[in-house]
Amino acid sequence: MKILHVIESGGFYGAERVLIELMIGSKALGHEVSLLSFGYKGQEEKEFEVICRQFGIEVKSIRITKLQSFCISRFVKEIADENDFDVVHSHGYKFNILFGLMLKRNRFKCVCSTVHGYVSAPKFSKMALYQYLDKHSLKRLNKIFLVSQQMTHLPCIKALKLSHYSVIENGIGGYMPTCAIEERLETFLHNKTTRLMAVGRLAVEKSFDTLICALPKLIENDPNTVLVIFGSGSEEHRLRETIKRLNLDEHVLLFGFVESLSSYFNYFDVFVMPSLTEGTPIALLEAMLARVPCVVTNVGGMPHMLAQGKGGWIVPPKDPFALQVAISESLIQSYSQIKFSYDRVMHEFHYLHMSQQYLNEYKNVITSLST
Repeated sequence: MKILHVIESGGFYGAERVLIELMIGSKALGHEVSLLSFGYKGQEEKEFEVICRQFGIEVKSIRITKLQSFCISRFVKEIADENDFDVVHSHGYKFNILFGLMLKRNRFKCVCSTVHGYVSAPKFSKMALYQYLDKHSLKRLNKIFLVSQQMTHLPCIKALKLSHYSVIENGIGGYMPTCAIEERLETFLHNKTTRLMAVGRLAVEKSFDTLICALPKLIENDPNTVLVIFGSGSEEHRLRETIKRLNLDEHVLLFGFVESLSSYFNYFDVFVMPSLTEGTPIALLEAMLARVPCVVTNVGGMPHMLAQGKGGWIVPPKDPFALQVAISESLIQSYSQIKFSYDRVMHEFHYLHMSQQYLNEYKNVITSLST
């Protein structure tokens, strides 16, 4: 089977990580995969394009003008036809919309899309318009994939027939780069006895302020408690203000974005994800695979990932006290949860398991279209 994945990558984030795992897994299972990466005129080679090439993934990069972006579907159609791809797989609402608008006679043999995440957009915003168009475009694609069961409750998915979508949870294990950690992190962690880590965009929905507000009580119990948050985003200024207001400058490090955290997990005692919304976060899977105790909120696919508490601690969102209690417990009692979560990743969230599920779905859709 020949599969073309289409994305306009803005960095190496969750969707890109899932996609590289899927492409590596599909190749390992004997199929041909290519990446079609869009960007604008003048953009240099993207980070995701570089990573894909390093793993032997064929990359077709296209740089277009703003005006040409409305004709993306034509560019994809030409490449799909020239190379006889069996499946075109979209990753992003822009492609969903443009592919959904294609005339029936111009469509691909089989076009699918993965909904990697969905954040509620303010009314009358540009994002709200995109989500409205996306909702109606999904109906015109051949198959929609969701990364968690909880996403079936989204309005855009409820509008679809049950047979039109499938849940395939994220998997990891194929992309495992190693890199030396930065000296400033080693310096910050030196002689610290309780080391907490969190990962994600510095955005409202990640609720890192809730985690920061849980720190003072933890510091009372152990003055050598520190928190490192890996990520960047629009909430950085507000988070720094919260850190300053609570006199936590020596206890919290906003580290910034890191391409791969694989080598970092072993430096920490607890992984915390206090989000207000999530799908099947890759960072949580990485922590489980690295055998780090996990504390998460009861949102999205995270309770399922941790088997409702067998693999870690689950607390309500926006509750600093519950976070503090769970973190304290995880520091003194975590062996069984660590073992359970590691085994769960290896059996239920492995990249080859995920890739085979996608390949089975492609085959089913192609078969149904040919009958």
